[in-house]
Amino acid sequence: MKIGKAEIRSRNIPIMYISTIIGGLLFFLPVLALYFEKSLFTATNVAIIYAVEAFSIVLFEVPTGAIADLFGRRKTIILDHVITLFSLIFLCIGGNMIMFILYAILSAFARSLSSGTDSAMIYDSLKDEGKEKHYKKVIGIYGALWPLGASIGSIVGGYLAKSSLQLTVLASFIPVMIALVFTFFLQEPNYEKEEHRDIVKHIINTSKIIAHNKQLIIIIIAMFIMMSLGETIHLMSPIFFKFKNIPIMYFGYIVALTFGFSSLGFYFSYDVSEKIGNKRTLILVSILSPVCNFIYTLIMGIPFVFFWTIPSIFFGLKNPILNHLLNLEVSSKKRATVLSINSFMGQLGVAIVAPIFGYYADLYTIQSAIQLSTVLVLAVPLIFLLLKEKK
Repeated sequence: MKIGKAEIRSRNIPIMYISTIIGGLLFFLPVLALYFEKSLFTATNVAIIYAVEAFSIVLFEVPTGAIADLFGRRKTIILDHVITLFSLIFLCIGGNMIMFILYAILSAFARSLSSGTDSAMIYDSLKDEGKEKHYKKVIGIYGALWPLGASIGSIVGGYLAKSSLQLTVLASFIPVMIALVFTFFLQEPNYEKEEHRDIVKHIINTSKIIAHNKQLIIIIIAMFIMMSLGETIHLMSPIFFKFKNIPIMYFGYIVALTFGFSSLGFYFSYDVSEKIGNKRTLILVSILSPVCNFIYTLIMGIPFVFFWTIPSIFFGLKNPILNHLLNLEVSSKKRATVLSINSFMGQLGVAIVAPIFGYYADLYTIQSAIQLSTVLVLAVPLIFLLLKEKK
C-alpha cells in the first residue's frame, strides 16, 4: 500500500481499513432515535438512553485504554467487535427501557474498547517501519472509511425503515460479523510496554502527564465542549428531521450525505492542514460548523439539507489533526490511555448535556435546543487560539 511516496508494508493498515468500512454498515443509524422513541414515547427518554451510553463510556473509557496499552491492541480490537454483536441482540429485542439500557451499556463498552486503541494500533504499526510521520494522512483515510460505510448503510437503512424499524437492526448483524472476522488477521505491533500490569497505576501516571501538559489540556477541554453539544445534536437528529416534517425514507439519504461529507473531510484533512496549518484549520472549522448549524434551523427544503450536511466536512477535517497533535505529546506505552482520556472527556460531556438537551427540547422545541447548543459551541475557536502550532 502506498501513501504518497511512502510504501506501507504492515498488513494491519489495510485490514483496519476494510474492517472499519464494513463495520460502518449499520443500517439503523438514520432511524435509531425514532426506534427508541417508538417504545419510549418522549425525546427526554430517548436522550436518557444516549446519556446512559455516554456515561457508561465515561466509566469504561480510561480502563479500556489502559487494557490496550498493557495487554495488547489486537486483543482489545477483537473484543470490541464481539461485544458489539452482543449489544445488537439487546437492541433488536428492544421494546422497553431495560433492553435499551443494556444495549447502551454494551455498546459503550465496545466503543470504549476501540476508542484510542485503533489509533494506537495504526500509529504503532507505522512506527514499526519508521513511517509515523505519515500518521496524519493514514488516520485521515481510516477516519474517512467508517463514515463512507455508514453513508451506504444509511441509504439502505432508510428504505428498510419503511418496512420496519427493527429490520434495520437485524440487517446490521451481517456486516458486524464480517468485520469481526477481519480483525482476527491483525498482528500485534511492537511498542514500548510498561513492566507492570497494574491498570490503576497506569491510569494515575498517565493522568499526571496530562495535568502537566498544556497542549493536551487545551485539546481535551475543546473536545469536551464539541462532543457534549455537537454529538448530542447528531444523536437527536432523527427527531429533528421529524420536527421538520421530512419523510422517513429521506432520512437515510440525509444521513448518508452527512457521513459522505465527513468522509471527505477526513480524507482531505492532511492536505488542508499542511497548506494552512493545524491551528488555523481547527479555528476555521470550529467557527464555520456552528454557524452552519444555526442557519439550518431557520430554513427548509434543499437549503436545509445543504447546511445540515456541510458541517460534517468540518468534523472530518478537524479529527485527524486533533489525533495527530495528541500523538505528538505522548509515548507509545501511554498512547492508548491518553487517547481514551480524551474520548472520556467528550463522552462525559454527552452524559451531562444529553438529558438537559432532551428536557429543553420537550419544554420548548428541539429546534430551540439546537440553536442554543450552536451558540455555546462557539467557545471552542477561542480555546484553540491557545494551541501551539506543531507539525
